[in-house]
Amino acid sequence: MNARGKMEPMTRQPILPKRDRQRIPGAIRFYSIFAYITGVFLLLLCAEMLLKYIPWNRELGVGYEVFAGGGHLLNFVPSLPEYIDSAGGLNLSIGVLIVHGWLYVVYLISDFRLWTLLRWPLRRFVAIALGGIVPFLSFFVEHRMSRVARADLAEHNQRAEAHDAAILALRKQVADDEAGAATQAGEHGIPNASHDAPQTTTDTDESSETK
Repeated sequence: MNARGKMEPMTRQPILPKRDRQRIPGAIRFYSIFAYITGVFLLLLCAEMLLKYIPWNRELGVGYEVFAGGGHLLNFVPSLPEYIDSAGGLNLSIGVLIVHGWLYVVYLISDFRLWTLLRWPLRRFVAIALGGIVPFLSFFVEHRMSRVARADLAEHNQRAEAHDAAILALRKQVADDEAGAATQAGEHGIPNASHDAPQTTTDTDESSETK
């Protein structure tokens, strides 16, 4: 109720269910973590592509693929089949490609979860999805979307609190009105309707016995 004693009107704006509002903080953390991890591996993938497809080896006219192990911590092997097949160790170039692919799948899952919980428009889902395939974009998108998500959650919590307060005030007003009506009825000697039914039944029984 406001300062004049009048009840505040209940909000007509949409309010997220309490269960979804409780899940949103975890969804934001999940999205933020994979946004940074996916962004880092995307940069590693870009570096690998530049190393592989730019002809750094002028004699062979090819780039390099990176291997780990095989007698060396890092081994730069010309990206030709005969060199790659004979190289020992783990091919980090292919490893980065595979890891980023799977991380991007999890990144899309985190995007979808946050998008559905907050009932966002489709353009935000697309903007977040692009962050996982455009270099450096995931860091900027994550910063903005996390801030927007927290602001939306705070707004929905505020709406829910206002709605609950309005419901409580309405119930209190109804109870006060009923109590006031009962008091006025007692002062004017108006019998309570709840006592009329038993009395009527008794009179009917007495008339039946008289007959």
